[in-house]
Amino acid sequence: MPIEDAIADLTDRILKISPDAVIKTKKRNADEASIRVYAPAEHESAIKAEVQPITLSLLTGEGLDVQVLVYDIATSLPQESA
Repeated sequence: MPIEDAIADLTDRILKISPDAVIKTKKRNADEASIRVYAPAEHESAIKAEVQPITLSLLTGEGLDVQVLVYDIATSLPQESA
């Protein structure tokens, strides 16, 4: 699976849990990316529970390292350049 597809899938899943989340992605290379999620604190556990098994599967099965970092949007504002 291309990393772009993995990012798109994870983003869709995150937005189903937290529709108003602000998501910033950064592709490092063909096999590595990070997704920063700025969402209400009460959505953090659900987001992590949804994405952790998928990111682990991507790493072990596809060799894709996609890190999902969740921040409380009330205390951590999204960076413009991120």
